[in-house]
Amino acid sequence: MTYYTDRMVLVRDSIENIDLFRLMGEKIRRYHFDKKNLSNTEIDITNEVYKEYDVYIDQDDTIYLIYQNKDLDLILLILKEGKVEKIKLTEESLPEVYYLNLIVEEGAPHVFYFILESEKERSYRIYHHYVEEDKWITNIVDHVRVREYLNPMSIYTGEGEILLAYYDYVDEEHIFLKKFNLDNKSWNERKQLTESSFNKLYIDLLYHNYKLHLVYCQYEEGNLQVKYERYKYDRDYMEKECEEEISNLESPQDPTLIYFDDRLWIIWIERDSVLSRFSEDGGDTWSSIYLWRDSKRHNIVRYKYLSVHEDDKTILNYSFGKFSTNLSFIGFGPLKNTEIVPLKKKSLLKLPKDLPRIKI
Repeated sequence: MTYYTDRMVLVRDSIENIDLFRLMGEKIRRYHFDKKNLSNTEIDITNEVYKEYDVYIDQDDTIYLIYQNKDLDLILLILKEGKVEKIKLTEESLPEVYYLNLIVEEGAPHVFYFILESEKERSYRIYHHYVEEDKWITNIVDHVRVREYLNPMSIYTGEGEILLAYYDYVDEEHIFLKKFNLDNKSWNERKQLTESSFNKLYIDLLYHNYKLHLVYCQYEEGNLQVKYERYKYDRDYMEKECEEEISNLESPQDPTLIYFDDRLWIIWIERDSVLSRFSEDGGDTWSSIYLWRDSKRHNIVRYKYLSVHEDDKTILNYSFGKFSTNLSFIGFGPLKNTEIVPLKKKSLLKLPKDLPRIKI
């Protein structure tokens, strides 16, 4: 298996047509699969991308695509009924943006990204722009520092607010949560989620049934381990309920949360395979680790996933899939062609009986 890190976004509209967007160098290629006519089309919709882009689809099947071009301006494309409208959002070019994100709430675009503030201090700003009464409003959400790598942000929208989870390094590396109230258009004070002092990597967030689920990787003993945390969450109330070690101490990548068919799944890449575990009680207890055999003989990619349909039975922001013209997800669902991977116990340090006493 080869794990491709291509930036790919999979979009499903209200009549089950599928659009796949793929960044290829400076081009974004759009693959459109028409369900009614059983036809496929392929077109490059822009050839001026610098590095970052994102996609969103609203309830009217309008697709919004934002990118930073080679002149470092932000460009918004609106794709509707075969037509493409191009809008330049920035009056002047920006510095390079990182982890560009776009959501649309009640017809108003909200744009998020990081900008490097000080290379020496390894500090970044998180920006948030949104449209209100025909003008752009700009917020600096936070100033953050990184230990070594800039991690992505994770965004959830719903019930009158936007939740933003992200990393900051202040003596230790932790994940924080901040929320934007869509009614009064204000950001609240941030809340620290993680507690352990171990260094961390990756992030994914999922909300379901008043529970906020968080996954990330944590360094320990020179390796990484997938960690899971759950919080009871209801607008103004938040309380941590549980924390669990999900994987072995190996080299997991990109842990991903999916709620499917009354099961909460955590899926990740490890070495040359897709592995996962599921919970049938919302995260209280977890199954064995399953290795998906098909992943060892297919190339795999991580899709960002967007759908017009709101379905309490299927909730996901990302999913792993086979890197081929036959689109299919892997790592959750019926446990066909899988094998169980033993969950190893951590080895405890054993001291020799004749260890000399400490002298000072």
